[in-house]
Amino acid sequence: EQLAGLGHLVLGIDIVAEAVRQTCARGVPALIRDVFAPVPGEGRWRTALLADGNIGIGGHPRRLLSRVAALLGPGGRVVTDLAPNGVGLRTGSVRLRTATTQSVPFAWSVVGADAIDQACAGTGLAVESLLTAGERWFAVLAKQGLSR
Repeated sequence: EQLAGLGHLVLGIDIVAEAVRQTCARGVPALIRDVFAPVPGEGRWRTALLADGNIGIGGHPRRLLSRVAALLGPGGRVVTDLAPNGVGLRTGSVRLRTATTQSVPFAWSVVGADAIDQACAGTGLAVESLLTAGERWFAVLAKQGLSR
């Protein structure tokens, strides 16, 4: 929302209709779309943001990072939040729960700051920087290869 307010071209994608609805209600364009399906601007994105632990989608961080690298143009970057240093790379099964319902189990990974290099291996991305804000950890990943 803030990036759009600053005049940046932004697009949210999510497979959850309610997340897309809330994003659009804030005045930000968003699509109900799986990141592994075709999305607008493939190969031309300047930045991708993986917020709220989304590096763990599907339990395969390397698969996700490889896909995001393919979305980026030359010199593109990924900003992602991470679990704290010392957590490593863990994959398991989780469920989303509300007061009245729960999802079926699905695979999810947690990537700690100490494991981001491991998660990037072979994806076309490399860690450019690790940052902290309070107790939160973030990584900026740079697309590897020739720049134009």
